[in-house]
Amino acid sequence: MLVIQRDSPGPLAASLTFGCGSRDDEIDSIGLTHLVQHLVHWDELHVTEQSEDNVWVIETSFTAAGPPDQVAARFTDICAAVSRLPPKDLSDAVADLDADSLYVSNIDDGLLDPWGSLLARRYGPRGHGLSRWPAVDYELLTADEVRRHVQRFFTNDNAVLSVTADAPQAMRLGLPAGPRPTHDTTLAHHRFGPVWYADEVHGVALVVGVEPSVEAVLLMSMLRSRVVRAVEQAGVAELAELMSEVIDGTRHELGIRVIPGDGRKAKSFDAAVAAEAIWTELLRLVHSGPDPEEIADFLSPEDVPIPASLVPLFESRAWAKPIEKVDSAVQQELFGTAELYYSDRLTELAGFTPEAARDVMSNWLSSAMIVVPYGSQPNLPGVTDDSCPRTRFVPAGEVIRPPLLKRLGNKGSLVIGTDTISTVDGDGTAHTVPLSEALVAERFGALWLAHLGHGCVTRISDFADAADKLRAVLPPRRFRQAPKSRLL
Repeated sequence: MLVIQRDSPGPLAASLTFGCGSRDDEIDSIGLTHLVQHLVHWDELHVTEQSEDNVWVIETSFTAAGPPDQVAARFTDICAAVSRLPPKDLSDAVADLDADSLYVSNIDDGLLDPWGSLLARRYGPRGHGLSRWPAVDYELLTADEVRRHVQRFFTNDNAVLSVTADAPQAMRLGLPAGPRPTHDTTLAHHRFGPVWYADEVHGVALVVGVEPSVEAVLLMSMLRSRVVRAVEQAGVAELAELMSEVIDGTRHELGIRVIPGDGRKAKSFDAAVAAEAIWTELLRLVHSGPDPEEIADFLSPEDVPIPASLVPLFESRAWAKPIEKVDSAVQQELFGTAELYYSDRLTELAGFTPEAARDVMSNWLSSAMIVVPYGSQPNLPGVTDDSCPRTRFVPAGEVIRPPLLKRLGNKGSLVIGTDTISTVDGDGTAHTVPLSEALVAERFGALWLAHLGHGCVTRISDFADAADKLRAVLPPRRFRQAPKSRLL
């Protein structure tokens, strides 16, 4: 196993990182990587002064800090626990665990996230495209699936240990042998952009595929600042977020997400205006480049004080900062690329010019994709509408209509056929999902129908009475609902 050491004063900190994250699950086993993390803790691990474990999109990490003997014992236990997976009593191990159905329990963070929608559209039901979808109930996952997942991803050659001092000799990292795996990073939709489409999302987002570079991150940060000013001036939103995904050594995804605020702020949100602001500012930046003064401002950032409400959080995680400085080197070793932050590489950007910026952005428009909520009709000159197809043809099946009290507001229907599920609008246009690509999510009686092939979602809560019928025609792993303990 590769060990990366970056000496730092203070208690020993260490992190064991596996090149396996949520993107390495499969559509019918989403949550499997999280389950492995939970099962490691099914064994009793030595306690250290500080510890945390995380499953991210591309990696899983176990981190701890404290006296060397404690750190050594904890990581020895972690590796021993991995080597023993799956446990003989898997059903007991998952009995008290909720599947990580965060996206079912918190709809805005999953199914309705516009960034998740873009990734699902871009990559299909695999890899980064899985980030939109709810997890499978842990009780449906089998010991064989856990065993195969561990044998493929949680191996000695797919792990890196990072430390802030010499690793204790007592640390025994006995992991299973196995080659470093490949990751599916293929695009599911190759249509030449720019395109926009409508989906069941809570906000607006843009994604562009970029060649990994700090210059690209700098320019997307500039775009975010411009979009913030534009939506604030229009009075439709107050926040635009910079989004980033590490794909592989040749491609990262960068973008902007604008979501409604809370309470009264949400009422003023206008998705069409927000999308138009994003597109206008993107065109202006790509064609004209940033102003020299704008570049200078970004390369000479002012120190911004941490908000008082966040100070306790930052202080509580101060122990992890030394080991987090090694994250980039760890990702570079595992994936041949790493998450990039322009603020960490300011010296490399000295002399960056508007002309160089235009070269970096030369292919941005061809990969640009924008998503807006259903019902929005943004004016985006030069952008093709690539929304999911709707036709007048409705496959045969059982027709389900809303309850009487809801028919005044919804004159559509849900048609459940032998191999399709269709939502039919009041005007007779239908969106049909092949049963093999359908997924239904349920939360507190609300229902959403997903087309995994398109990456889109349709709210079908007016047909909640059809939940049992949908459950009957779908495989158990394709009907996902918030865990019962969260529904109480």
